[in-house]
Amino acid sequence: MSTLPVRLRIAAYPVSLLLRIFRRFNRCQVIGFEEYRQRLSRGEHVLIAFWHNQGLFMPFVWFGKPGRIKLIVSQSKDGDLIASLLLWFGIENIRGSSSRGSTSALKELLRLDRKETDSIVFTPDGPKGPIYKVKDGIGYLAMSSKKPLYLQSVRCTRMMELSSWDRFRIPLPFGRATWISSPGLYLSGRPDLTLEEAGRIIEEGLNFVNRITEALSAQQITEKEARAILDPKALPWLPYSTPAHPMVRTDELAPSASFTRRMDGGPL
Repeated sequence: MSTLPVRLRIAAYPVSLLLRIFRRFNRCQVIGFEEYRQRLSRGEHVLIAFWHNQGLFMPFVWFGKPGRIKLIVSQSKDGDLIASLLLWFGIENIRGSSSRGSTSALKELLRLDRKETDSIVFTPDGPKGPIYKVKDGIGYLAMSSKKPLYLQSVRCTRMMELSSWDRFRIPLPFGRATWISSPGLYLSGRPDLTLEEAGRIIEEGLNFVNRITEALSAQQITEKEARAILDPKALPWLPYSTPAHPMVRTDELAPSASFTRRMDGGPL
């Protein structure tokens, strides 16, 4: 973990307060986090992924102990600012990106994963995009780890969207904030699953939870319907919502065709 300048940490404090005020002045809806919260309350550790443009409101659904979560943050001035802000939410950082420090950061994440001491969170399209495209690192980590991977999304009805590569979102008060989490997904222990396929499952899964969040936020579906879609026994989460069994047939380990159909614009 990098040491950040004191002046940056101090400067990030009022921003963290502002985000807390914004959250307090939004009506909040949190769906699909029950299993996730139970694991964290038992002191277990997980993997978490969400898209880069949603990062400002995601610290509010970290329900584990402060300091027991690590986020990979780019080695840049922007990364310094983000890392300083996250420290005020109890989220520590590992510095690296797709272009700078990626190998060392991934090695550190794999080391932490083996130690079973921390949860690990990724923004798999960061820090430079392209938007909503998963890089190989998270697929490799998910296939190497026995921890469940939770795909998460947040949508605010009142927000600013910047003209950056990721259309970064800044939440505003006096609206409604909706958080969604997938069931825990297990990509390890599946010998027929390739790194490319693992990345595709994660990418399509993140886009799917985004669609649920947007539909729920726009009141196009009800909370009951959203919960039914997020049932770990429902498609598209099977078969990855249960740990791989050593005796499972190899043809059951390939990405399901139904998963792909649902992600290709099929009904929620």
